Amino acid sequence: MAAALAARPALPLAAAALTVAACGGSSTKKAKKPTAKPDQVSVVAVLQAARTAAAAGDVATADAKYREVEQADLTLEIVTEHVALLVKHDRAADAVGVAKAYYEAKPSDSNGSLVYANALIAAGDFTTAVEIAGEVVDLQGTNPAGFDARGRALVGAGRADEGLEDLRKAVELAPQEFEYVLAYGIGLEKAQKIDEAALTLRSALNITKDEPRALMHLGIVRRAQFEVKEGVGYLMQAVRLDPNLAEAWFNLAIAQNDMGDNVEAENSAAKAAALAPHVGTYAYVYGEMLRINKKVDEAKAAYQKALDATPPHPKAAVKLALVLYDAGQYPEAEVFLTDMLAKDPKNASLYYNLGWVYSAQKKHKLGVDAFEKYLSLAPKEDSDRGKAAAEIKSLKKKGGIR
Repeated sequence: MAAALAARPALPLAAAALTVAACGGSSTKKAKKPTAKPDQVSVVAVLQAARTAAAAGDVATADAKYREVEQADLTLEIVTEHVALLVKHDRAADAVGVAKAYYEAKPSDSNGSLVYANALIAAGDFTTAVEIAGEVVDLQGTNPAGFDARGRALVGAGRADEGLEDLRKAVELAPQEFEYVLAYGIGLEKAQKIDEAALTLRSALNITKDEPRALMHLGIVRRAQFEVKEGVGYLMQAVRLDPNLAEAWFNLAIAQNDMGDNVEAENSAAKAAALAPHVGTYAYVYGEMLRINKKVDEAKAAYQKALDATPPHPKAAVKLALVLYDAGQYPEAEVFLTDMLAKDPKNASLYYNLGWVYSAQKKHKLGVDAFEKYLSLAPKEDSDRGKAAAEIKSLKKKGGIR
């Protein structure tokens, strides 16, 4: 996970110089009230409007106001604040545009390069982020922020060994900087170096106690170490400290499901899906919990949201068909699967499920055709091939098909 882009403090109004007025030979000095130029007053007012809108959750208005400020006065502080807002509200592509404009206008500002690199990481453009962060490393070989950003980008790009080397270097340069230690721990987690990740995440929590992101990742790692109950404990701490941390709710749902507590798992998955409705994986897992808990209509709606996401969850179509099949809604399942196959005609799993739907409706020939199509598309090692072959024999016998 990319480290959050911290918002800078508000820009102070520049105080006007005090003027001294002589009055009738008197030596008394009168100080005029500080004033700001009209254009300066306008920029400050628009900036305040942007911050007010951001605090109220009106991201569209805040974005427009920040852009207005940047047109009049392009500063790193405001751009950093603007980019952080966009990333927080899942508009990373827009954040990249804002950060890139500053980077191109002021290419010598290495801090601007880092803001741009972090925006690229948030948007998933790891290759470009490696390049931009690398410029900072090349120019400032002792700047831990450059190594941190490039390391996270390299890990995201699948170059874990190189990324971990950079992340380790950032920690060596600034061993008490929480964000760098956290990023190193997350990098180790993503590289499946679980034991080392657990130790590093604990070190991060020694620097900043009760930090929800560190607690979340430690919970994820402890689950991976088969300490599921302890993992649940860390994840619950994380959501108590930050109830809006969708990723923590999502991982809590998975861990609670591991423990067989599917009622609480459903509640946690619902929170994740509500907080991040655009994330197909969260909607899919919510659908899974609802399916397990026999809530057919709600599960159908959740799986549909997972299908409608960008990108759609790859397993959502099959699971939606399974919900319909288990509920005995065979005609609806048939229509759904045939529609999906029109969009994805080489999906073996869809044909497999369609075969069972036809079989349940005693449509023997159609069932045979669907299962045979599945066998032609499925990998040789697919575990369902035997079941499909057996069902073909059964359908042919029942339907008198040679």
